[in-house]
Formats: sequence, C-alpha cells, structure tokens
Amino acid sequence: MIFTIVNKIYIDSVFKKSFEEANIAYQRFSAQPTILNNMLWYAVAETDTNYLVTFYSLFDVKNRATKFTIIPKNHQLLDMNHPDLETLKWFSKDYFALHKIDTTNQIIYKDLRYPLLNENDSNSSLFSFELVKEENRWNTKPFFGRSISKENFNQFIDRIFGN
Repeated sequence: MIFTIVNKIYIDSVFKKSFEEANIAYQRFSAQPTILNNMLWYAVAETDTNYLVTFYSLFDVKNRATKFTIIPKNHQLLDMNHPDLETLKWFSKDYFALHKIDTTNQIIYKDLRYPLLNENDSNSSLFSFELVKEENRWNTKPFFGRSISKENFNQFIDRIFGN
C-alpha cells in the first residue's frame, strides 16, 4: 500500500512534467495504476475539446510519458442533461467521450477513467457502453468492439514492462 502511495506522488510529477514538455495545456488530469498492477500507470488530461491519454511504466527508460493519444470529447453528440446520462457523467467524474459509429449510428460512451488496452487504439477502452434510448429512458449495453482482443491484451502486457 505504501509503495502505491509513493508511486502515485512520483507518477503525478512524471505526468505533469510530461504534459508540460509536450506543451499540452490541460484543465485537469487524473492518473491511476492500470488494472491489476502498480507498475503501469495511466493518465487522462482534459482540454476544451479533447482528452489526451498516456501511459508510463516504472520500467520505461525515460522518466517521461512521450506518447499521447487524442480522444475527441464529442459531447455535442447527445444532450447529456437527461437524468440517466447525468448519472453516467457523475460516475465517470466527467471523464468521458462519445463516439458515433458511422455505419450504425450507435453512440458509444467511453469512461476514460479506465485505461485503454492498446495505447495505439483510442477505441480500445475497456469500459465502453452503447447508449440505447428506450422510450424516454437511456440504457447501456456493454460494448467491447475491438477492445477485448488478443492483440490488445498482449500490447497491454508488453506495455507494463516498458515495451
């Protein structure tokens, strides 16, 4: 537990310096360890129109995050003032992005507090949901799309070890 607290303090400083060196002016950011480990950390920074996500492993050679994935907010795709959608916003602490799948007009809600499985694929968010309108209520269906794949999982494992 103490190791995680010490890591958190160190990792926050790494991410802040990384954003600064990349000239990324953010409004807020959040950093946390990725799923089931304390070696690979994930940060999401919010700008006016986008989120930038990045990873840092304690095994990385550099003491900076150097790769940033841009995820458009697309908050204009839905009126998020509906009580059902406000609950989702609250749950994700407003770290969410909407994505419209052109071929089906599905709206996908990505909770960005949780990491991408593949830092090279902005659609590999593990916690994504299809938003479905049912009469006057909104419901969610799990949407895994391409996120749960052997390739993405292997990339995630490799990234833990600084690759």
